[in-house]
Amino acid sequence: MNETIKPRRDNDVVARLSGSVHGSSMRSVLTYLAARPAIAIVVPPAIALGMAMLAQYGFALPPCPLCVWQRWPYVVAIALGLVAFAMPRGGAALLLLAAVAFATSAGVGMFHAGVEQGLWKGLESCSAISTPDTLADLKAQIMGAQPARCDQIPFAFLGLSIAGWNAVFGTLAAILMLYLAALRIRSN
Repeated sequence: MNETIKPRRDNDVVARLSGSVHGSSMRSVLTYLAARPAIAIVVPPAIALGMAMLAQYGFALPPCPLCVWQRWPYVVAIALGLVAFAMPRGGAALLLLAAVAFATSAGVGMFHAGVEQGLWKGLESCSAISTPDTLADLKAQIMGAQPARCDQIPFAFLGLSIAGWNAVFGTLAAILMLYLAALRIRSN
C-alpha cells in the first residue's frame, strides 16, 4: 500500500486562529486606549475639528450656526482630554463625560441633517433669509457676506451631508468612549 498521506486542514481551526489574531490585536488596541484615556478622548475631536477646519478653510465651505454648534462639544471633549492627562486616575468618569460630549455633537448633527433634508424646521437665524426693514439694512445685507444656511447641503459624500457624517462619527466616538469606560471599570 503506497498511499500518499495528505495533511489534513481543519478549516475551523484556521478560521479560529486567524480570527483570534485579528481579535487579539483589536483587543490590545482597546486595552491600550482604556489605559490611556487622555489619548482616547483627544484623538476623535481632533480629527473632527481638523476635518471641519479643512472644509471651512481648505474648501471654502463656510459653517452655518448649526455647524458651529456641532463643534462645541468637541472643544469640551478636548478639554476633558487635557484634564485626563493631568488626572489619569479619573479616566472612567472622563471617558463617560466625553461620551456625553460626542453624543451631544451627534444629536446636533442629526438635527442639522434633518433640517437639511426638510424633515423639520431649523433655526430662524440660519434657515430663512430675513427681509431688511430699511434701505440701509438692505444695502448692508447685500454688501455683507451672506451666512451659510442650515437648510442647504453644501457637500455630500456617499449620500450623507457633512452634518450626517458628524452624526455618524459622534455616535461611533460615544460608543467607543462607553466601551473604554466599561473596560476601565472592569479592570479596577
